Amino acid sequence: MNSSEIKTKIKFKKIILSAISALLFVCVLLISFGKDIGIPTWNNIFSLCGIYADLGDDLSLSFINVGSADACYITCHGKNILIDAGESADFNKISAYLKRNGCTHFDALIVSHPDSDHIGGMSDVIENFGADEVYINNLPKELVPDTDEYKNFVNSVKENKVKCIDPKSVSKFAVGDLNFDFISPTKTYDNVNDSSLVVKITYKENSFLFTGDISYKVEEDLINSNIELKADVLKVAHHGSKTSSSQQFLEAVSPQISVVSVGSNDRALPDYNTMARINACSNELYRTDKDKTVVITSDGKNLSVQTHA
Repeated sequence: MNSSEIKTKIKFKKIILSAISALLFVCVLLISFGKDIGIPTWNNIFSLCGIYADLGDDLSLSFINVGSADACYITCHGKNILIDAGESADFNKISAYLKRNGCTHFDALIVSHPDSDHIGGMSDVIENFGADEVYINNLPKELVPDTDEYKNFVNSVKENKVKCIDPKSVSKFAVGDLNFDFISPTKTYDNVNDSSLVVKITYKENSFLFTGDISYKVEEDLINSNIELKADVLKVAHHGSKTSSSQQFLEAVSPQISVVSVGSNDRALPDYNTMARINACSNELYRTDKDKTVVITSDGKNLSVQTHA
């Protein structure tokens, strides 16, 4: 091979390497910033390889992507709590997420209210993971649902001897380093949504407010009470519905981070005007139809967010 051929070969290799480098650079850019146009994220790619986010030993809250339903997995220093469990059809997705993050048993379960999109998967959670206790509002007889999901939940609680607690009898409790304060309902409402448990969780300097499916009416009652509503993180009420998240309530909570659990195929939710109000009152706004499972971690002072978990 003469010198001219060697130079040509070297030049060709350089061109190939440059092309590969450019292609890799473009791929990195797309994966890092292309989630809004459907490009798989790093979390998606790592998950395919069996590598998942490390939730760590401090507090983490995983707002699991269950469409227009609710399910939040909370873990802190080995303690596990679940607030709502989506529809019954969501259990496999919830179970897979719990298992890959090392959850084998729950210290406490919280059912905000017995609508199917909140209580649906709870019986399967109890059957497959077990729990020490479950918190659920003792509704007036006329509001108790006559649904399979609710009946299955009641049967699972009884059969597995899970301690069932009405928060009206114990408004505050602690699980490890987490403090839970049920701030609503403080009176009887005439519908299931407004009877949702509203719970404020405190971990060191950080606070998190879960609002179930309450409406303006309950928000107004909370504003008129002497309860401190300010919270770092807000789980937005009723999937961003137009009947919730009033301007006054959002200003009272003044969240740093807001999370909306909503389905990508839901044409009614979230409401545009509601989302505009939330966006104006929050430093950061996440929604599970776009950001998929949202994980918020706390060291007791600083918060960080991971999407597409």
